[in-house]
Amino acid sequence: MIEAMDRDTPFDWGEHTLDEGSEFCLGLGPLTLRFARRSGEIRIAHHHEDPATEGEEPEWTRWAPMPDWSGVIRLRPAFPDRLVVVKPDQDFWLMKGARARVYLRVPMHVVIEAVGPRTRALLRVPTMTLTDTWWGTSEEGELGYGLDTRGRRELRDDVFEEHLGICPLHLENPSDDDLHVDRIALRVVHLSLFRDGNRLWSDTTRVRYLGEDAGSRIDMSGNAPEETAGAELLAGPEDPRARGFSARTFARLRSSIEGLL
Repeated sequence: MIEAMDRDTPFDWGEHTLDEGSEFCLGLGPLTLRFARRSGEIRIAHHHEDPATEGEEPEWTRWAPMPDWSGVIRLRPAFPDRLVVVKPDQDFWLMKGARARVYLRVPMHVVIEAVGPRTRALLRVPTMTLTDTWWGTSEEGELGYGLDTRGRRELRDDVFEEHLGICPLHLENPSDDDLHVDRIALRVVHLSLFRDGNRLWSDTTRVRYLGEDAGSRIDMSGNAPEETAGAELLAGPEDPRARGFSARTFARLRSSIEGLL
């Protein structure tokens, strides 16, 4: 067990030196991370400040590093490892022939790596405690994360938080049907990750709804979104195989945009 974790170091993505006998603690949104080096071991503890973990005492995980470890740990952002399901801040109808842009806010994961000639990932920690959700029908579907963060139709300063990545979604409805948008599912493993200052972005996902029978055409741009065209590419998609495709199998679920990506 360890004492309550007070954040004594501002959070920063990138590399941090961990000398023998040293210890530091930093926070990112609801997540607090503590690092220590004792007897050559890398020791890591984490804690989420939310009702789901209230009263829990974080414990150290201990790692005996490889002999050529540089004494440096790296923190890098990553999207969650499952699809995420987000609700718009308000339901809306996408009329036939209409277009809309929605900004989805996705809690990031922190990947902790031991840096050396053979850099190794030690832990992958979500910045928020995410709830499991089932996406699809009882006969066909998959496990995902349900998010409390809301998708936004407008991009204002209050949209940005340091532990959230902004995923722009461009919707088009060239079909003959109006489309009710009340939930949006996004497989973030197919998205690229960009950084602009302390803000994290994905590339833009374009969704063309073709009607209940035809489904949707999904494409990811692979480039920084137009809102931040000069952003630095941090990582390509974890699964790049589905850069663009048609999602016909979800066409029967008309009340939402189902199975994006």
